[in-house]
Amino acid sequence: MMNLRIQKIAEMVKPGMVVADIGTDHAFLPILLIRNHVCEKVYACDINEGPLKQASANIRREGLQGQIVTVLSNGFENIPADAEAAVVAGMGYYTAAAIFEAAIGRLPSFRQIIVEVNRNVREMRQWISDRHFTIDDEICIHDRSFDYIAISFTATYHEAYSREEILCGPVLMRKPTEEYRNYCRKQIERLDLVLSASKDTCKKQEAEEEKAMWTHALQCGA
Repeated sequence: MMNLRIQKIAEMVKPGMVVADIGTDHAFLPILLIRNHVCEKVYACDINEGPLKQASANIRREGLQGQIVTVLSNGFENIPADAEAAVVAGMGYYTAAAIFEAAIGRLPSFRQIIVEVNRNVREMRQWISDRHFTIDDEICIHDRSFDYIAISFTATYHEAYSREEILCGPVLMRKPTEEYRNYCRKQIERLDLVLSASKDTCKKQEAEEEKAMWTHALQCGA
């Protein structure tokens, strides 16, 4: 069953590329990319044979065996050389960062890399910034009571991002959507709770600074 998160990530993929979906699970994203004519060929990749069997069954059911190839791969390890874009979505930050670190020398060969982590989005942006990579797109997705941030980046040089950009998102601040504004409001409410409950001076100062950044982000584009 497709969900809004996968649909929105599929919409981020630049058309016409060979895509590797790393951690494909049920191959819903590759199926959507082919079905919507975004790509003509996609690799559905996973580290475990179980998900790949389910992915293969879903691909056969859609009649897309000629366009979606399943690959047993630990991260980028067995991804064929013709892959031009990669999607790493639906996993934790530490897993995603480890996948990227293991393939750091290959990342410049990709025209687009999309990452969506369940938590620790700030840490994911920090990882990108620390390596002077370029964030070229971001989206905020509200799906089934949860908020997700998907980031598109390339391994091309960019100056380190500011603390505010790493916290709030450089692209999201430039082109805020209503989903993003609601996300900002939730961050402000969370920080208000920290400020009202905490007696730690350092913690309160950090919360005040972050609240100011989220307030500024909320006002961007208004």
